[in-house]
Amino acid sequence: MSGKPVTDNRVHVDESKFAELKDKVVVLTVGASTVHSLHAAGALLVIGDYDSSAGEETIASLHPSANQPIFVQIDVSKYADNIRLFRTALDKYGRVDHAFAIAGVIEKGKWFDPGLTVETVEKEETMGTMDVNFKGVAFFTRIAVPYLKHDRKEGEDRSIVLISSAAGVRDSPGLFMYQCSKHAVMGLLRTTRKILWERDGIRVNAICPALSETQMTVTIIDEFKKTNQAINSADDVAKYIIGLGVAKEMHGKAVYVEGGRGWEIMDGLDRTMPAWLGEEPTKRLRQHLETVAQGDGWKIQ
Repeated sequence: MSGKPVTDNRVHVDESKFAELKDKVVVLTVGASTVHSLHAAGALLVIGDYDSSAGEETIASLHPSANQPIFVQIDVSKYADNIRLFRTALDKYGRVDHAFAIAGVIEKGKWFDPGLTVETVEKEETMGTMDVNFKGVAFFTRIAVPYLKHDRKEGEDRSIVLISSAAGVRDSPGLFMYQCSKHAVMGLLRTTRKILWERDGIRVNAICPALSETQMTVTIIDEFKKTNQAINSADDVAKYIIGLGVAKEMHGKAVYVEGGRGWEIMDGLDRTMPAWLGEEPTKRLRQHLETVAQGDGWKIQ
């Protein structure tokens, strides 16, 4: 994966680097295409999924090898299940090298139903989308850190890849909790990327896919195809997940993926802040950041 001059934010995945994942231990939640590519590269996989049938089917579809992936049936929104996933990897292989938080769901419930009344609003709406898309990702990321640090030798690469969405960087009318959850993932990237890299040597990156052809998008995909809009395949998304996982020069980045191509987001936001916020507030905001750079000032006794 390579960077370009600051005026060109295209991100190119060097798939030849995937071979560096041979015998590396990767913990991930679902993502059949990612599993296939990682397995082909020789990675040692521990996979968590709620749907045990789908998980076992994915493993059965792989080319047989001496190190077949291990499947763990989990609910990502449950802390203990995430612990069990990582503990399985540690017990089997003695370490974890990379962790990819892929599991996600589309909008659940009717948060701002136009028919909502003062009577019907009394019934609490589901937080299922936030539970999977953010609480589960936060649990996964927190637990990943000590497992990635465990028995790590100086200079050994460790990484976390988070999955946000195009909905994490622009408006998505009607996807109320889905959009909130994907913005929350971007917040998780921002708050962890500096500390985990400088303190623990763990790279944290995220991808923000535009519309991808998956089970979550079957109800809308045809409308995009009719107008010849760029659509990601599952393999496109997998390529960028693995690309960020293996690219040692990438940390603290978010890559927008559309039609199999990627563009980095974070550097551009930082670089252009004076243009969209103003010179003076940008200067003060960056000064504020320096004051709380390590986060220690926020600790509550």
